[in-house]
Amino acid sequence: MITAAFLLVAISLGYLLTVGLWMAATFAITTSLPDLVARDYRITQRYKFLQDGIWLMCTTVGGYATALVLGTDHTPWIGSMALMVVLMGVLWTNTWEMRQRGIGHQILMSLATVAGVTAGSFLRLR
Repeated sequence: MITAAFLLVAISLGYLLTVGLWMAATFAITTSLPDLVARDYRITQRYKFLQDGIWLMCTTVGGYATALVLGTDHTPWIGSMALMVVLMGVLWTNTWEMRQRGIGHQILMSLATVAGVTAGSFLRLR
């Protein structure tokens, strides 16, 4: 029961940190560099690649936080895998953003999710 509670807290914290940091970065970039974000009412490729990189960093922080809460006693790899599933589930069910991003960037963000959460977990557990 305690492991399930730790798992729920860890996944929630990892998700909130990942999405919160990503939203903050998105709002900051959009406000400060609007020409980088869109031209002729279309999102630019440079901005999409920038978002992919920011997503990688944010998922690394989320993976680290998840592993931090779980520690070595409460199955940190299960928490990391669960965080990946939750993040990618939200990523692929958000059809409006998926349409704007394109399938290539959607796949790249999925790979960044796996790499980032894994890197964050390794950083915490080393």
